[in-house]
Amino acid sequence: MQMCIRRLTCLAFLAGVIMVASASEIKIIKCCVEVSDQSITAPIIGYRIQRKNLPCVRAVIFKTAEREICSHWKQDWVFEKIKELEQLRRAQKTTPATTTTSSLSTTTS
Repeated sequence: MQMCIRRLTCLAFLAGVIMVASASEIKIIKCCVEVSDQSITAPIIGYRIQRKNLPCVRAVIFKTAEREICSHWKQDWVFEKIKELEQLRRAQKTTPATTTTSSLSTTTS
């Protein structure tokens, strides 16, 4: 009886280990594992910064209409593009919503 309980305990432990191991294989890592030093010709609509956390590498991920592109963070053009995107973001943030007053005006004769 005691031997049966030990075997069941051992089997339960092994089943748990197998489940944990298979669950970690299912985990999908969507990150840059390599970067490009080529400049991007497509219009860039956004970016995010990825930190190094293996297998992911340190990168700037630019978003275009078609896809995301992993770029090397040390490239001069990458730094300039980030500055440009941040200036645009700040300008959009500070610009008040425009209202049309033509529909509100009345003419008197």
